[in-house]
This record gives sequence, C-alpha cells and structure tokens, in this order.
Amino acid sequence: MADSDFVVRDSEEEDRPRTRLVRWSVGWTEPPAQHRLWAGFSAEEWASRHFFREFVAEVDGMIAARVGLEAFCPPFAEISDLSVRPEFRRSGLGRTLTQKCLVEAAKRNFVAVFLQTELDNSAAHHLYRGMDFFPATQGKMLRMVRFVDYPLLASFRHAYPLNQYRCTPLPGASNRCLMEWSAYVKESYLRLELTGGATKSESDGVAPALRAFDWRSAEEERGLEVTFDSEPLHDIEPEHYVELTIRARNHGKRAEAGIFEMILPPGVRVSSPRTNQKKVFQWELAPGEELVQAVEVQIEADFDTSVLWYLNYGSLPISMETYWAGNRALLSTSLPMAIPPPTE
Repeated sequence: MADSDFVVRDSEEEDRPRTRLVRWSVGWTEPPAQHRLWAGFSAEEWASRHFFREFVAEVDGMIAARVGLEAFCPPFAEISDLSVRPEFRRSGLGRTLTQKCLVEAAKRNFVAVFLQTELDNSAAHHLYRGMDFFPATQGKMLRMVRFVDYPLLASFRHAYPLNQYRCTPLPGASNRCLMEWSAYVKESYLRLELTGGATKSESDGVAPALRAFDWRSAEEERGLEVTFDSEPLHDIEPEHYVELTIRARNHGKRAEAGIFEMILPPGVRVSSPRTNQKKVFQWELAPGEELVQAVEVQIEADFDTSVLWYLNYGSLPISMETYWAGNRALLSTSLPMAIPPPTE
C-alpha cells in the first residue's frame, strides 16, 4: 500500500468505538485496557491528554490500525497496543504508526521507547527488530526497547558495525537484565542494566529504568562503569526526601574526567547541604579509582501526584546524564509514588 493510500492522524474522541473494534479484530479475548483520559481534552495540549495520544491509520474513511503512545517524562516513553485489522496487514500500517510514535517521542526529548509483545508473535518480532528495537526482559510477555537518542550506544555501534547483541537476566537480581553490545573481533563492549519486569504486574507498577552502564574501548585502553541508585522507598509523597547515589569506577588505563548532571521533572529539586543544591557535579578518576556522589532530592510540597494516576506506570522518573571526553550517557531511576485518585 502506498503512503498516499492512507492517512495517519490523531485519534479523536468520536473514533474510540472504532479503535476498540480494531483491537477486537486482532484477537482480544477481553476488553482492551483504556487509558484514563479526562473528558474534554484539548487537541493542542499534550498534558491535557495526560501525556497519552492515540494515532490511527485511516483508509477510505475506515480506521484500519491504531496505536497508543504514553510519554510523560523522559527517559522512557511507552508504545501500547499496536493493532492492525487483519485485512490490512502487511501493508506498512504497523510500521508507519510505530515510526509516528518514535518521531513524537524524539520531539519531546525521550531517550528510549519500550513496548510489550507476545512471546510467540513472530510477525511483531520481525517488525520491531527491523525498526531497531532490542529484545530485553522476558516474562509473561517480551519487553522490547528502542533507543531514540542514546549517544554512547550510537557511537559504539558506529565504531563497531559488526557488533553482537545479547540480553541476559542478572542472577540474584529481581527484574534486572543486562543489555550488552560487544565488538565482533575487538574486546570492546557496552553494557546497559535495565530494571523492570516484562509487564506492569511483573514490575510492581514501576516504570523501567536504566540503572547502570559499563563501557570499554579496548583499542584506547579505556573503561568506565557508572551506576545510579535510589534508596528503597515506597509510597513517596510530596515533601519527602529521596537519597540518590552515583557510583563510578575507572577500569581503564587512562584518566577520565567529566560531569554528572541531574535531570529532574518539574516539582523535584536537589536539596542537600552535602551537594550545596547543585545539579551538576564535576568528577575525575585515575585508573583504578572509584568515587561515590550522594545527591538528595525533595518532592516539592505542591507536586501534583494526580497526573501519575492516569499513567500506565505511576512512578516518577529521575535521570542523571554524564559527559566525558566526547561521550554522553544517561541513567535513571523510577520512584514509586503514593498516588491517590484525583478528587474531581
């Protein structure tokens, strides 16, 4: 099917019965979950839709396919329930709608997009791998991740075009897996630790996060490992403080230096005498040296938790980006918040 044969647009409120029919047509055996949209949303304001949009592909006035995108706060956006009516499959609609989601996520500075698909859905696996999604956590479903803007990974794959990818569960660590890209001949590698289960129920309702990276450039004899952790809290509320910890280790043979920069959502601020309320920290590491940087953040008193109630994953992402010698990488954590239903 040529692009001119269909139209991709935002779903409107009157489309909802027809988009539900599309999802029924692909084999749903129970009513598909509905994103908890407020009535009367504005088409111009993303936030008024609670950071969720539905896109449809329309063929001669018929809704032939639909997809949902939830994009609250970087680094992760979520693609949900891509559905194509059987008579319109293999016509490029699924790829076009998925690409639309990637473009919208990139516009809003999201680092990565994730989705869930069935373990035995080979057609979906073929589509997503062809669009550079990587298989990650496996459970009741398969979680796949597409990195939209992750410079350290992009530069590694460019330097080593014959890189090999694998993902393995971390032994003794619940809901953690290691995504690894290794050079085909060289002993260079990049490892990213992804937290979160394959589904919402397997993740305790907490969104995925990138906890750590381990990077090695064998030719340059350089290596750096960084982790980003939050203290184990639950039901966090406004005015609560959360202790975050950045750990870094230079396992190369060259000195490394750079900065850590906190990336905080609205309503969260750095608040600690130990860090002088800074968002940016300089660091230097000699070969074999390690460092620990504590950062305390506070959820501000006027933070509106009601927005989280509408999200598929009602957790609050906190990110940290590090820059060194032309490299850039982001890590994150997801804070489990106490989320009472809106009073309206």
